Amino acid sequence: MAEASPAVAGDLRGSGDRPVVAALLLNYRGAEMTLQCVRDLLAVADVVLRVIVLDSHSGASEVAYLQQSIADLPHGQHEVSLIPLAENLGFAGGMNHGIEFAAREKIPFVLVLNNDMRLPSDFVSPLLDVLRNDPAVGAVGPTVVHPDGTVWAEGGEVGFLPNCLRLIRHGQQPSDVSDGPAEVGFLTGACMMMRTDVAESVGGFDRDYFMYWEDVELSGKLRRRGLRIVWLPWVRIQHLGGQSSGGGRSPLRKFFMACNAVRYLKAHGTAKAWGGWLLFDVILWPATFILGPAAAWAKMRGTIAGLLGHTANARDVVRFLGDKT
Repeated sequence: MAEASPAVAGDLRGSGDRPVVAALLLNYRGAEMTLQCVRDLLAVADVVLRVIVLDSHSGASEVAYLQQSIADLPHGQHEVSLIPLAENLGFAGGMNHGIEFAAREKIPFVLVLNNDMRLPSDFVSPLLDVLRNDPAVGAVGPTVVHPDGTVWAEGGEVGFLPNCLRLIRHGQQPSDVSDGPAEVGFLTGACMMMRTDVAESVGGFDRDYFMYWEDVELSGKLRRRGLRIVWLPWVRIQHLGGQSSGGGRSPLRKFFMACNAVRYLKAHGTAKAWGGWLLFDVILWPATFILGPAAAWAKMRGTIAGLLGHTANARDVVRFLGDKT
């Protein structure tokens, strides 16, 4: 693992009432989005944060730009560290480095985030309170909304569904704040908080997923430990969605989603989930051409790759996005 670059020191003493939280951000050719997210985190006032920016082999010039830009930011009570990774390990592998770093630094909580988020200054404390007050909760997350205010996800579930899963209330108006907290099947990697020791004890994210479905798999591991996955309706953050992979219907995203859906089903799929996959993702696959042939073909390639046992990796990213490092 690469060592963290020198950080601008802040007051990381924390307290018994308000312990330090490691906020993990993975950057891949998205320095400006990452820096905006860092600025939002530095504005958090009621929790002491150790912000860990993990660069997923974006290139020397981007790492240098991130390092200088981070050093120029006013840190206040927080601290920011930059960890350049020697290779692109995807979201799963990159976040695991962050979890391992937090464990070594004895930071008790980890907050996993996508870098294309806009974050209110008071969003961390309610998530932290749930984990501190209920040891039966393995992970907790907020309502995630689109920029127009409609829901991107209030957690998710796996089942007899297109793509084998759904993001709860996707595209609808947010639930009332009184409609939870509620237990959900999984939380997305866009925003989820865990105890560091619990995340480490289950092995973190499964690196074989690289990106997409790794959050579903991790949520399942926590649930199999008897821990609850909880969504909070009164915390809302904004998500642009799929920026590193080119958007929701990008060929890259469709390939990874399809490949990893098969991987997940092979490991954990029920007859009902397999039935949904066969109907929606195989029999009805030709209908996806209506929304774009490039995405449809990428989805089929991913499905075939998954059936053949392919493990998604950085070479797949290069095939779709090119190698600009």
